[in-house]
Amino acid sequence: MSRLVRALLATAALLAVAAPAAAHVDVLPTTVTQGEATEFTARVPSERDLPTTRVRLDVPEQVTVYSLGEPPRGWDVTPIRGADGRIRSIVWGGGSIPPERYADFTFLGTAFGEGEAVWPARQTYADGQVKPWTGPPETEGAVESGPGDPGPAARVTIAAEGAAPATGGSTSSSSSSSSDDSGVGIWLGVIAIAIAALAMLAVGFLWSTRPLTLPGDEEPPR
Repeated sequence: MSRLVRALLATAALLAVAAPAAAHVDVLPTTVTQGEATEFTARVPSERDLPTTRVRLDVPEQVTVYSLGEPPRGWDVTPIRGADGRIRSIVWGGGSIPPERYADFTFLGTAFGEGEAVWPARQTYADGQVKPWTGPPETEGAVESGPGDPGPAARVTIAAEGAAPATGGSTSSSSSSSSDDSGVGIWLGVIAIAIAALAMLAVGFLWSTRPLTLPGDEEPPR
């Protein structure tokens, strides 16, 4: 295999596996509809070289949580209720998220009102260090803070009932659609690279097998 083909294949492989890494504790979907029951997911990555052992997520006033999903294996889940009986925070503990891995924790809730719902979180690592994700929601160009300094809290946009989905969609179904479209684009690029490589190989083969000299013209019979 020529060096050109190997380089093309390596580039195609990088394109196929490239994906953005999670930056902090997220709550998904990032856009929900007012008054609709929704399955929320708290996505927690371990960003240090130590496992994550505990996660606390505070529920915003605009959201009513009424059921907690089965936690990942080895984890337990505890609701913390206010004086009115509503779930104000959710605590997951007893498990471990290894470094460079993430875990999803699910729960059911309904969002009311409109606008932005902010979800403060606190992530505890195996050494007891707590990373508070309690700062203002992330903005473009924001710089990540240190391991003990407040990082950006997750936010969810609550759309009015009957409103059209936001451009680019943030719900689970639209995220899946965007991911599918992105995957199709990548594979079309890989196919185009492969076709170009095959065409170059074919031209090279034909050139290498050409006659070194052309036969002379035969003399006509007399």
